[in-house]
Amino acid sequence: MKKTDTLFKLLMMVMLMSSCTVYQTVPIEVMQLEEIKLPEGVKRIGWLYRNFKYTEDTLQHYFRAGDVLRKDLANRKTDIDSIAASACLAAAARSFSTNGVNGNPVFFPADMMPRITGEKLSPIPDRLIRKIAQPAQAELIIALETLSWFYSHFPEDISGGEDFRQVEITGVWAIYDAETGAIKETRSMVDTVYWQGSEAGQEELPPRVPAIEMAAEYFGESFAKKFSSGWVQTDRIMMVPPLEEFRLAAELASKEEWDGAREIWERYAAGRFGKLAITARYNLALDAEIHDRYEDAVDMIVSASELAAEYKNRKEMDIVNRYRKILVARLEEIRRSEKPATP
Repeated sequence: MKKTDTLFKLLMMVMLMSSCTVYQTVPIEVMQLEEIKLPEGVKRIGWLYRNFKYTEDTLQHYFRAGDVLRKDLANRKTDIDSIAASACLAAAARSFSTNGVNGNPVFFPADMMPRITGEKLSPIPDRLIRKIAQPAQAELIIALETLSWFYSHFPEDISGGEDFRQVEITGVWAIYDAETGAIKETRSMVDTVYWQGSEAGQEELPPRVPAIEMAAEYFGESFAKKFSSGWVQTDRIMMVPPLEEFRLAAELASKEEWDGAREIWERYAAGRFGKLAITARYNLALDAEIHDRYEDAVDMIVSASELAAEYKNRKEMDIVNRYRKILVARLEEIRRSEKPATP
């Protein structure tokens, strides 16, 4: 009888361990590092709209109303493209100034470059960059090579609730050395900006042209963020299996008592604890990231990933490997940021 009770308890423990792990969201702040470094000594930046359109970009005068594609006859004479490009460049330059990247912009007219349509986007010729930059005394030219946008409006009766509007926006940016005319960097970006009735009164939801202009400003600001660092909030996951000590560790972590939580996880990190060790190592990686010990975090998540592969638990492997990619990418970003900018 005693043996039967023991086996039953062991079986129940296995069932609990396999089915009742809680995945708790942990909000953390991480340093968003600059992706692009300006060369040393850049005092003035020229902001230019290239005015290139891909051949398939043919919906500039159309919008979506529910499931219907409509032509915007009311704004057929409005140069929405120039409005959007100007707003985008101005917002990017303004963010540069606000974030201390560069506060000395010079803007070229949005319609200065003739419209070019084609299948392939090639760099602006070196001699043309030098010709544009010289009178402006710019050391660098940042060109919005192409900008494409599409506005959609989903009324309440179609969206199934609140009025919903969105702008899908894509573009390509290029950075040119004004002295040589050579292209130094290109970035393609895609984004969607939307407005819902719950976030603003019906009268405040933007119509097509203002919405496109607002989306373009946001697009420019998003590009500018790549040149500066700042703290951003994001969510991570903590694994909490149905074991009292792990619940206690999670409670300690929620109170910012990480030393106590770490002590518990370290006790279960040895391989002999099996799946509990996977969880413990994963949570130790989270603890290391929160305390900016990224090399320790990567080492710990790699060991968790290797152990998870042995047990072939699909859900745990997915969560662990997803976090592994995040941590490896973060460590690579940090190492890149420590390297001096290429002159």
